[in-house]
Amino acid sequence: MQERKSFRHFEDVDVNDPNFWFKVEQTKSKVLKWNTSGKYNRVFTPEQKKMLYIFHNLPSTPEIHIGDVMRGLISSITKNEVIIDINYKDSIYVNLKSADLKIIQNLEIGDEIDVMITDIVDNPYQICGSITELIKIDVANKLKNYYHENVALVAKVTEMIPAGFMLEIEMDHINLTAFMPNTLAGVNKLTDYQSHELLGKKINVMLETLQQEKGVYVVSRKKYLQSLIPEEINKLKRDTVYSGIVTGTKDFGVFIEFNGCLTGMIHKVNINPEWQDRITSIQPGTYIEFYIRDILKGNRIILTQIPDQDSLWDTIRVGQIKNGVVKVVKPFGALVALDNETTGLIQNFYLEKAGVTLKDGDAIKVKIISVIKDDRKIYLGFPEK
Repeated sequence: MQERKSFRHFEDVDVNDPNFWFKVEQTKSKVLKWNTSGKYNRVFTPEQKKMLYIFHNLPSTPEIHIGDVMRGLISSITKNEVIIDINYKDSIYVNLKSADLKIIQNLEIGDEIDVMITDIVDNPYQICGSITELIKIDVANKLKNYYHENVALVAKVTEMIPAGFMLEIEMDHINLTAFMPNTLAGVNKLTDYQSHELLGKKINVMLETLQQEKGVYVVSRKKYLQSLIPEEINKLKRDTVYSGIVTGTKDFGVFIEFNGCLTGMIHKVNINPEWQDRITSIQPGTYIEFYIRDILKGNRIILTQIPDQDSLWDTIRVGQIKNGVVKVVKPFGALVALDNETTGLIQNFYLEKAGVTLKDGDAIKVKIISVIKDDRKIYLGFPEK
């Protein structure tokens, strides 16, 4: 039969007090035991008999199953267990593990709480439960909503590994482990300095997928940063000096990351003249200053270090005749450089119509047929003879 703790003193006991059994669970006195005939194996005082009378008049615990969720009131908290009174003759015993410690710090005797049944032991009879497992289910449901609604989570970067970063997410007093691949750690590939700078920091991330690999969630800082781009672009001003970090260089320009989530490119013609002849020597991680030159379709941002310098893009008009040099001939047409930062396309239709065969490096005259500034595209033809 079930064992239950009794009071050492009963003078102040009110048998009609609904918190009576909370007090019973907290006592340190001897355990009450029943024999097979339902009689008690010891003689009790009148006060003790009152307690036993109340106990006999409590309703029997209904049939319960592992996985059921029950609500009760906390009657006892120790470093090893939490006892939850479910208003029947039985209580639920929650054996504490290290993972539960943060949870019980926020609990007090008398709190109402849900608990999941994890085991039912026959000898001696005991109902075992878990607070943590139930919270994990609630957290999993929250994460589903966060994923579908693109809600950001706060995560602490705990470790760098070759493939990326390990993170820890705290939610409802439990810790979740997450992995962030290198490719999802920033809007661009992070420099070594940026990677090491993340260690130990709390950052905003979004769930990349709900699928877990061995209990680990995959998260993306890139996804979070990209969600900020439209708002940050609206704040940009062309007469303001900005600073950013170089993420890479090409012969034609420098790529910059700035304002936390934005990326842009400075064309070679718009680089500080001191750097124009050694543009590829600019190392990733270098901080430079610049202005906003243009914002194109798809949130592409063109930057400049020479704000007052006009380029072809500022003056080009349909119908103009320009000199150009064929950069490369493709199956769909010829790409023609009009200046150091501007390229146009002669489609095959115009090549065939003019009966012209071009090769790389040819110097030619072209006519501007169409200018699509949002896409930064120029379509070319040939001047009429």
